[in-house]
Amino acid sequence: MPEESPPIAPPGAPPFVPGITDPKFAPDVVDSNIPTESTPAPPPIVEGITDPRFVDPKKEKQIVSGGENGIDRDEVVWNAKGGAVVLDNTTGSEAVRISQKGGGNVKITDTVNSEFAPNNHQLLVNGDKFSTTKGDYFNQIQGNSEVRPFGDHTITVGNPSFFTTSLAQDWLDTFQDIAVAKANPEFNYGGVGVNTEIAFPVDGTPSESGAVEGGTYTKNKAQENIQEIIEETAPKLAKIEKDMGVGGNLKLFTTKNFVLRAGAGTVATDPGIMISNAKEIDGIYFIKDGKAVEQKTSTSVFEEKDTANGVPFGDVHISAGSKVRVTAGSGGINLMSSGNTNVTSTGRTVIGGAEVSIGGGTSEDSGRVTIITDKDVFTQSGVIITFDAPVVKTNASEQYSIKSPQTVIDGNLHIEGDLKVTGRIFADGDIVAGGGKVSLLNHKHFVKGVEKGSGNIKSEKPTKGK
Repeated sequence: MPEESPPIAPPGAPPFVPGITDPKFAPDVVDSNIPTESTPAPPPIVEGITDPRFVDPKKEKQIVSGGENGIDRDEVVWNAKGGAVVLDNTTGSEAVRISQKGGGNVKITDTVNSEFAPNNHQLLVNGDKFSTTKGDYFNQIQGNSEVRPFGDHTITVGNPSFFTTSLAQDWLDTFQDIAVAKANPEFNYGGVGVNTEIAFPVDGTPSESGAVEGGTYTKNKAQENIQEIIEETAPKLAKIEKDMGVGGNLKLFTTKNFVLRAGAGTVATDPGIMISNAKEIDGIYFIKDGKAVEQKTSTSVFEEKDTANGVPFGDVHISAGSKVRVTAGSGGINLMSSGNTNVTSTGRTVIGGAEVSIGGGTSEDSGRVTIITDKDVFTQSGVIITFDAPVVKTNASEQYSIKSPQTVIDGNLHIEGDLKVTGRIFADGDIVAGGGKVSLLNHKHFVKGVEKGSGNIKSEKPTKGK
């Protein structure tokens, strides 16, 4: 803690009596250490033993205190109404102290420079300011704090070698063998890395459907050698990590709110326009001359425009070399944008929750949702799946399959093509064929020799050859 040094007054001088209290003016005083004719030379002085300066004449005991030799205990004091300046010359504790009458002081010693301001502390530098701390640095603020640079504000954490050498890339290159070994499948059924595009070998046969699942493949030896690769690579990685140095972490902790804002205002220009009837698509079918005729309709399309990339403020860029983790409490996470929002990944993207809602909508009721995939879309529900729209269309270029114990169609069913049924057909109403000319309920068969409508059969002799 800073030391508070009050003004120091010089000590008072003792009464001066010439010839008594001042040895310089006592002619009859003889130095006992100077040999004379009547006084023999004293024995050699052994500090702490025979030195008479350390002998108690009353108790005749020797006091061993050799450390007191050669210690200066004087100081120079300039004392005034406004404060004091003290130059302490004590051997081993030399110090300079400047004190003001209000308690503010500066102390400079061999081991520490301290400053105490009982009230405000102000510093104005008209030029550049440089501060270097070769040890640890701690800054405690017990009130509010504000840092407002008029230019750029850069915080760089970690060993400068990360920015001046290829340490990080060297580590990644050395780690590549471990990464490839871990990415290898457990069995040799192939595969391609989504980022490196490395193709893994295939050694085995697929199932009858051509799928890996159900097939037979050999064990991948790369999986068995992962531990050996790690042990071989670990010393190389350790050497690079040593060159990286310790630290390099940026930690921000707050007990309440954390606000990150870029730009003085929100840019709300249109990132694009929504065109309601932009794209022609297949619409409903209507029956004409006994055939289904398709009627075209239109749907909306979003047309992207570049209206914000030229704005010179408001960007927030976060770049993580390996991962980004965001954890929030029950307040949730809310991402809102007046522009486009892209969430992409070359790996797996997972969206989950108690309820997942995906919607597309605008004030003009022209919203759109598009799902596109290379292979398949799988949808599963524990209870029910509902499609609700004025028109629901399913286009299959090869086959449309419905596997259900019972299928209910509420409305008319038009089939262009053959209807083949394995089983029986039950109809509560009539079955009409021939474009409505032949009714199954009202249909009557006429046989030769049967009177029309009478139901009586005339017996006729069969004619030979007829």
